[in-house]
Amino acid sequence: KLYCGSMTIGTPGQEFYVAIDTKTPITWVPSIHSPSKPKFRFFTRTSKEYNNESSSTYTPNGKPFEVDYGPGQVSGYYSQDNMIIGGATIHNQVFGEAIIKPKMFADSINDGIFGMGFSGINAGEDVTIVDNMFSQGLLPAPVFSTYFNRYGSNGSDSMLTLGGTNSKYYTGDFTFIDLSRPDRWQFEIERIQVPMDHLVACWFKCQAVIDTSSSLIIGPSFDVDRMNKRLGAKPLERDPKLYTFERSQLDSLPNLEFIVNGQTLRMTGKDYANQIPGPHPNQYFSGIVGKNFKSEETPVWILGLSFLRTYYTQFDKGNRRIGFAKAATFPQKSFS
Repeated sequence: KLYCGSMTIGTPGQEFYVAIDTKTPITWVPSIHSPSKPKFRFFTRTSKEYNNESSSTYTPNGKPFEVDYGPGQVSGYYSQDNMIIGGATIHNQVFGEAIIKPKMFADSINDGIFGMGFSGINAGEDVTIVDNMFSQGLLPAPVFSTYFNRYGSNGSDSMLTLGGTNSKYYTGDFTFIDLSRPDRWQFEIERIQVPMDHLVACWFKCQAVIDTSSSLIIGPSFDVDRMNKRLGAKPLERDPKLYTFERSQLDSLPNLEFIVNGQTLRMTGKDYANQIPGPHPNQYFSGIVGKNFKSEETPVWILGLSFLRTYYTQFDKGNRRIGFAKAATFPQKSFS
């Protein structure tokens, strides 16, 4: 599932629907100057495309950019133009005009990506949108916060807050943890546990990164397989990496706990079990999935939307820290 918002680029404005991505600082949209040959062009027919020739505030840049998304790469060149986000005009913002993007985006609802990571990841000296907004006096601090709706279209709207937090969307106090790397939203977890069964993963501390583009919590396969079995999940026959629950289990599933900076961030069964779309209304899948890391890789837990729907998250670039508070719950909307 993607969470998207709109931004306008150029003068007159060209509107785009972009997904929030905390892994990369690069914001990109499809370019109208993409080659027309089908084997190079993977944009959907409904994708909007930026036309720099139609904007009076466009400034050429021309530096190449490339973002690796695993299944494929997005590439093109940088341009510079004015942007409008949430009613605020950002002058001379650098962004990517995508010439080629992989088939993984062909059926996506978004036109492009709103990069919320740190400069330095594939971005050289370019300034991110949040940094530029702060330097131009549009934000009181280089901070942004996210609330992700767990109920789809039936609950309260999801919310990205630029410049601070919105107390409507969380309860209690924040648990803050300093970043363990200067170039990404990565921090240290002291341990991950299922207290009912005394199961502990990440015995001697481990690293975790926040990823708004992932739907899942991802960890080393050995730990995740043990965890899912202790949680009462069963491997899916056609894909043993995925685990499932029955609806009847939801109220009795044990808690899953993340110990961060001495504080316990707790997820209930209803937080980490997700309903399977389609003809199986009584079956749920576990939002915790294993990954086989290469021998030379340091295992890093990825906390995606399964976690972020439970915890309102504050990304504080100025203080190089991240904060978690329990996300507010809202009654589901009625359409009767």
